[in-house]
Order: sequence, then C-alpha cells, then structure tokens
Amino acid sequence: MGQFDAYTSIPWKMEFHKLLITVRKKTLKYFRSFRVFIFFVLILQIGTFTGCKIYSAFDSVLNPEWENFEQLPSGNPRLEYIHSIPVIHLYGTPAEMGNQYGTILKKQLEGLEYISTRFFSKKKVNEFIHTAIETEKYLPDETLEFLSEIAETSGVDYYKLLAINTVARVTCSALAVWGNATENGNLLMGRNADYAFKRINKALGLIVVKHPENGYATVSSSFLGLAGAYTGINEKGVSYGNMLVYNGFEDEETTGGLPVHLLMQSAAETKNSAREMIEYLTAQNHVVPVSVMCADSNEAILAELGKKNFAVREGSNGVLAASNYFYSSGMFEKPETDSRFSALMLKARDNHGAFNIGHLKDAMHAARKQNETLQTVLFEPAKMLMHVSMNKVPASKGPFTTFDILELLEK
Repeated sequence: MGQFDAYTSIPWKMEFHKLLITVRKKTLKYFRSFRVFIFFVLILQIGTFTGCKIYSAFDSVLNPEWENFEQLPSGNPRLEYIHSIPVIHLYGTPAEMGNQYGTILKKQLEGLEYISTRFFSKKKVNEFIHTAIETEKYLPDETLEFLSEIAETSGVDYYKLLAINTVARVTCSALAVWGNATENGNLLMGRNADYAFKRINKALGLIVVKHPENGYATVSSSFLGLAGAYTGINEKGVSYGNMLVYNGFEDEETTGGLPVHLLMQSAAETKNSAREMIEYLTAQNHVVPVSVMCADSNEAILAELGKKNFAVREGSNGVLAASNYFYSSGMFEKPETDSRFSALMLKARDNHGAFNIGHLKDAMHAARKQNETLQTVLFEPAKMLMHVSMNKVPASKGPFTTFDILELLEK
C-alpha cells in the first residue's frame, strides 16, 4: 500500500478559499453587527487551527499535500494532476480497482462522507440509504465488488457509498454536430453536467482512467465516489453522456432497474460503436427516465429511455441535441419547450457548415444552468481528444484542458 501514500489529496485549495470568502460575504449580509461578524470569523479561523470537523472535512477534499507529491511510472495505480485536474488511474479487476480507489482517495472520501451528513438531514440520509438497500440486490457483482473494496480501504460506510451511486440526480444537456454541418466533417460532441450541491460541488470532479482486466479502457469525467460514469469515452473512441428526463410517463423510481451511470460504464467497456452502445442501453431496465447520447467518429445517436419503453433519435442534417425532456412521439406525457435545448439547436444552425470546437464551447456555455454547471466536456472522437472544464461554476466558461485519450491510456 506504500505506493499510494503520496497521492491522497486533490488540488482544490483555491476553491476552499473561495468558499471562505462566500461564507464571510453571507455572514455580512445576515449579521449586520460588525462585532458579530468579527466573532464569527474568529471562530472560523480558530477552527482552522484546532481541526474542527467541518473544516477538516473540506480541507481533506480541497487541500493538496504538494510537498509529498512525486510521479509514479506508467502502469501503477496512482493520482496525478494535469493542469490542476485530478486524474486517477485504476487497473485490474473491479475489486482491485475499488481497492486502489479507496486507498488513494481515502482522505477525500472521508471528507465527502462527513460533508454529506452536514448538508443533508438525518431523515434524508436515511431515505437515501433505504433506496440504496432496495437497489443493492439488482446491482451487478462487479459494481458491488468495486464499492465494497472502496468501503474497506477508505473506511467510509458502504451503504453511504451505495447511496451516492443509486440516488444521484444529474440533469445536463448534450449536443453533437458532424458531417456537412462541421467545418471539416469530423464529429464533435459536448455535454454539460448540471447539479446543485451547495459550494462543495466545485470540489468533487475528477478524471477516472480505468484499465480493466477484461474489456476496453475508459476515460471518464466523473465525481468523487462514483463507480460508473455520466460522461466518458472508451479506447475505441465511443463517447457518451446522459440527461435526466422530467416529462417521461414515470417519474417515480422503479425497483429492478439500474442507474444509468453504471450501465454506461458497462457498455463503454464492451461496445465498439455508438450504435452498439445504444442497442445495449435500450435493452436494459432503468431506474428513472433518462436520455443517453452516444457518438463515435461517424455518427451520434440518442436513446430516450423510459422504464417501460424507449425511442431512438438520430439527428437531422448532422445535428443532434438533448436536454431534460423527451421529444419522441409516445415518450412524454406532455410536450415541453426547453430554453437550453433551443440554445444548442440555434448555435448549431447559425454555424452550420462551419461548426468547430470553438462553436461547441459557445453552444455549451449558452446552454448552461445558472450556478449548476459543474463540468463541461467536449469530445473529438476522430482525433481521440477530450476537452474538460471542471470544479468551477459555470464550467462551460472554461478554461478547458485538452486530454489526448490515447496518450492518457498509455500511462
């Protein structure tokens, strides 16, 4: 386990200072008395040096220990930083990768566990855990092995980890443009990940590179504690991302289905093309209505996935967009007009025939959710490039870090 010791922090210290600034501003708003404000700040600063639990929890997630940082060679489970974005590399079986994940990110997971209990009431946490327990029997063995090992090595409660993986509700939007719609014919795909989780949401993002013993390697733009992925690309150049749906026929959770991020991870490790991945997803049972966009270098396809039926959209004239509503006939209770969907379509229309990566950035920024866009990821499957902005709100504003997928998978 010694090889992991130097890699138990993620470089988000700046975000914690922003958090302190926000707390102080809100304190000024609600506590007009200068003396009260000074007292509050003193207590906060004292907590900094006495190790109060909430500060320690934030510090575990946000504060790197750079003095201990050194680069491990390729092929080793490790955490590295690329332009301040944390990238964790995992290898082997699900159990082995879970062991590595829990060991490397032990401090961050401990901090996340504590912070979550402070942000949610005990009743709500118990509801989440109850849902997790009800869902557990339907989860694949590889997911349970992965999470069990994370819990074992990190010391974080297993059922809280299970809740993170079965209750998450990420909204989001996606756009793909290709063929005669782009300036060079190459496909471009973008996805915004939108979620409201107070200020801590700006410190949960990381890149997860999985080198499974069996199956294709994957690179995911993920969140701390997730076994699957809401956004990612595999070594074959198949990229993917999902959207929660609000106007499906069924808005209550259904037992027997699987969370979409687990299904997408499974598909990414076994499928060669966007069409194969869509076929796999439409054959599965889903917990709640969702849409999933999959793309490769040739095409993009969207699956609208209800709990009892599904529809497939393939775009028009090289453009395909999605947000949080079903648009296919027979999939929705009532039609909805969504400004983020419209913004994506307008940007694609206005730049049709000349659409490039700069236009995609503009489109995703136009479709952001105020104070909730935590990650924006852009894919160029033909070039095996992924452009990522995370741990800032709105992430769509950038700056973006470009990852060469093949280079990343060689590490």
